[in-house]
Amino acid sequence: HCIMAASSSKSEGRVLLPPHIEPIRYDLKFTPDFENFTFAGVTTVELKTDDEVSGREIGMHAKELCFECASYTVVDGEGDGQQDAEEIRVNSKSTTVTFLFEKDLPKNATLSLTIKYIGFLNNQMAGFYRSSYTNIHGESKIMASTQFESLDARRAFPCWDEPARKAAFAVTLVVPKYMDAFSNMPELSNKTLEGGKKKEIAFLDTPIMSTYLVAICIGEFDYVQAQTTHGVLVRVYTPPGKSSSGAFALECATKSLDAYDDFFGIPYPLPKLDMVAIPEFAMGAMENWGLVTYREVD
Repeated sequence: HCIMAASSSKSEGRVLLPPHIEPIRYDLKFTPDFENFTFAGVTTVELKTDDEVSGREIGMHAKELCFECASYTVVDGEGDGQQDAEEIRVNSKSTTVTFLFEKDLPKNATLSLTIKYIGFLNNQMAGFYRSSYTNIHGESKIMASTQFESLDARRAFPCWDEPARKAAFAVTLVVPKYMDAFSNMPELSNKTLEGGKKKEIAFLDTPIMSTYLVAICIGEFDYVQAQTTHGVLVRVYTPPGKSSSGAFALECATKSLDAYDDFFGIPYPLPKLDMVAIPEFAMGAMENWGLVTYREVD
């Protein structure tokens, strides 16, 4: 079975996935559609199977996603060629998806699993969602951001959505040319796509971390920035025309990071820290690694 009912008190009432398949690295590509409020997603996960893996299915967490296809190739281990999923079973109650393949999964192998799907830019302030705000010219604008803690990364991409199942994440965003987009890590590349209306931004791999800390933000922003004494670049993003209101937040952030570095003797491990004020935000704030989001207040 794809779902393991664990007996310990910690796991009671939670849908945990079997421990015999472990994610190592996710490659996530999102192409949002701001007119239809959907997004096209491609998730490629590097997986390791152990010697106890059995059967021909791979189970993952997923919620409100429509799957097109899935396939895997063996990167390291026994097996050859591309294995396409014969069947895709979605269980909306347990928020899981199971991919069934023709052959049994190879044991002690490294697999590369690619999944294509469509998701929704919802207005529920959870998962990958949209917010509306009024710019300085009085026009209504749309932005998209994420809120994954505690169980909503699965609304944006199929994953092992359990804090202990850590992995590295590489994010790629295809967005309208006039929009800014950022994630947990600095940009790796930024290229204009054919036709000139969209651009593709790829970001550096994150350190190994939990799914709920992955973050994405897309919209039109101004920013102010400064560098900490220890060399971390800190930016505060604001709606266009409001960058002056980010000055106090910037000062607090740079001083706090330096104070924590000195007090604990442990340097902040990422090359940058972005902060974004979001008009419609359910939490007070969310400590995504490298991209802190919080509610915009007047």
